Amino acid sequence: MTPDEYQRLDATAIAAAVHAGEVTIAEIHTAATTMHERTHADINAVVEWYDDPSVGGDTGPLAGVPFLRKDYGSTEAGRLQEMGSRLCAGVRASTTSPMYRRLATAGAQIVGRSAVPEFVMHGTTESIATGATRNPHDLSLSVGGSSGGSAAAVAAGVVPAAHATDCAGSIRIPASACGLYGLKPTSRMIPLDQGDWGGIAVEFVVSRSVRDQRRFLEVLADGTFNPQRGALRIGMTTVHWGGMPMGPGMVDGLERVAEVLTEAGYEVVPIDPPVDLATVMRGWDAHFGRWVALDVERWAGATGRPIDDTTLEPITLRQLEQVNATTVGQLSADQLAADRALAAMDASLDERGIDVVLSATNDIAALPLDYMSGLLPDMATYLERNDEFFSSLFPANISGRPAMSVPMGRVGSAPAGAQLMGRRGDDQLLLDLAAVVETAAIATVPLG
Repeated sequence: MTPDEYQRLDATAIAAAVHAGEVTIAEIHTAATTMHERTHADINAVVEWYDDPSVGGDTGPLAGVPFLRKDYGSTEAGRLQEMGSRLCAGVRASTTSPMYRRLATAGAQIVGRSAVPEFVMHGTTESIATGATRNPHDLSLSVGGSSGGSAAAVAAGVVPAAHATDCAGSIRIPASACGLYGLKPTSRMIPLDQGDWGGIAVEFVVSRSVRDQRRFLEVLADGTFNPQRGALRIGMTTVHWGGMPMGPGMVDGLERVAEVLTEAGYEVVPIDPPVDLATVMRGWDAHFGRWVALDVERWAGATGRPIDDTTLEPITLRQLEQVNATTVGQLSADQLAADRALAAMDASLDERGIDVVLSATNDIAALPLDYMSGLLPDMATYLERNDEFFSSLFPANISGRPAMSVPMGRVGSAPAGAQLMGRRGDDQLLLDLAAVVETAAIATVPLG
């Protein structure tokens, strides 16, 4: 198998080639290594490439499939996990997480670690510790975050799929920015022994095909999925959920996805943004900030390093200041208000018979480098820029609903994605809808 042949295959095809005896696992690793070496200087997606990959075997559903571990979340015993931060330089995991035990049983080979922003805080993958990860489609653009290293490597053909986590869109943001498929599963569907940040965090993968999303879900997920339903009503929003302008081409892309789904027999109706975003954001901030603070305190204690600008980036330090200035009563009030807003969203969607919400994943397709990283000097600018790009992502995390980004076209050099958000347990349904969009082959069609 040549590197050029290898990079055209998805995980399902690679496993089939191994099962058929057409290629060895070692030959696949060699091809993946060549692709990494070809692309690394440009995209900077991988923080460590394994010369000694962790190989699961040649008989499972992911036999020989090269896979990158995101440098945050589930772990491999004895391997580095530095979380994009100078605070955690040299940290090694003591245990192997359930996710990686399941991948080993399925036959995957873990070939390295992918880049993340510091403590997976950002919608871009840029850090002092490992530098900026750049988009294979346009090196002047960000890959999004926080699973940006994984998305860049998949988009560049280094691996067919890679580990991703999502507590505020971190699977979906880079999937959209890199033209990939990325499902945020229903909350607690996939075991996460490192903790799930109070229910808002999930782990899964980004991939180049929908069938790979389905295969990894079969390998990794627990629980019961909702039965498939016949007639579906999809509510489409074509405005920014926070009232800001939408980026060029995004409405065109959503209308194209709606047309594809309508032609496939689904009912698509226009709706307003289904939730009070400002209230949900306060609840999400209450969740997110305290878990970042606990991470920092944990690793400062474990490494003996100080919590200051020698180990942490400016926005991380500002986040800690905000957490320390917030009372338990205020945190609880914000979370309660968000829960009530989401209950109102559920009731409103149910009343109108809406099964799935269709929206833009990222409200603006092109994510510039140096625009929203942890290196910004003040929190106000950072939050304003995040609000500009990401408005429909957080409700799925707080509510536990599954949500998926699917490619819907290109704005100039930048891929753009549509988000499908379903009811809890609707993961397979979202994959079915994504497969309809995939078959329509609109991922590279110009928008705007």
